[in-house]
Amino acid sequence: MSLKYGVLGLLAEEPLHGYEVKNRFETMLGGTWEVNIGQIYTTLQRLERDGLVRPVGARGDRGKLLYELSPSGRKALVSWLAQPDSGPQQLHEDIYVKLLLATRVANGGLPALLGRQKRAYLQRLRDLNQLEDRARRDGRNDLAQLIRGALLHTEADLKWVDELAADALGGKTE
Repeated sequence: MSLKYGVLGLLAEEPLHGYEVKNRFETMLGGTWEVNIGQIYTTLQRLERDGLVRPVGARGDRGKLLYELSPSGRKALVSWLAQPDSGPQQLHEDIYVKLLLATRVANGGLPALLGRQKRAYLQRLRDLNQLEDRARRDGRNDLAQLIRGALLHTEADLKWVDELAADALGGKTE
């Protein structure tokens, strides 16, 4: 969903062709989300089909086609931007399914799984801290704030895994 509106937002600034959309989207997110060019073109085709973007002129050099935001696309983007993100927590993420299955079939392997998950979250925290530092050095305070949110979420996930580990060990922590 974010890719769709990311494309609409970039086209709200100026007409772009697919590779420009890809590069600007990835740059906007500081290289934290690498997008396949096929995803971009599929998204542009769907947006065109739905009347949210339209081609500008004929194909240019090397078959490139510029796209611009249509009035319907601008309306959809403005509406999306105005809505708070209030969707439910996604309980179908891999970690939740793994933990539910591990309690049933791991034969005591839950503490080991939680230990591996904790190490993964700690590594993610290190990586996010480096990204935040780089964004601030580059003057990208908007991106630094986005990364800060991811840091806070990861810290909460780490705390949750610690609580699960304490429960798995009968209230004893490692």
